[in-house]
Amino acid sequence: MQSVGTIREWHTEEGWGVIDCPDTPGGCFAHFSHLFHEDLPPLGPGEVREVSGGFLEAFEGETVDFDWQPTAYPGSQDGYSFVAITVWPRGRPAPHRTIRYYKAGESP
Repeated sequence: MQSVGTIREWHTEEGWGVIDCPDTPGGCFAHFSHLFHEDLPPLGPGEVREVSGGFLEAFEGETVDFDWQPTAYPGSQDGYSFVAITVWPRGRPAPHRTIRYYKAGESP
């Protein structure tokens, strides 16, 4: 589901936080890897993808658009029953990142 929420707390050193939204009572767990998440094509056989650059963090009080799903069991994600899949902070661009593809065993 897609919703709009507010970052309640963000632990930069640990790379996670909680989004508040009426659709996710009790809060929604969010991991830094889901910030500005891009749908990348699946990898081919023996292919490796390297993503670098662009420090990812959110800020308390920031408004975000996010996709989420319920956890398999209530409270099973660090005490939260919902987990974010993608999180897009409003009002700021995604950080610049480099995405490289190469074959396994080759040097990028």
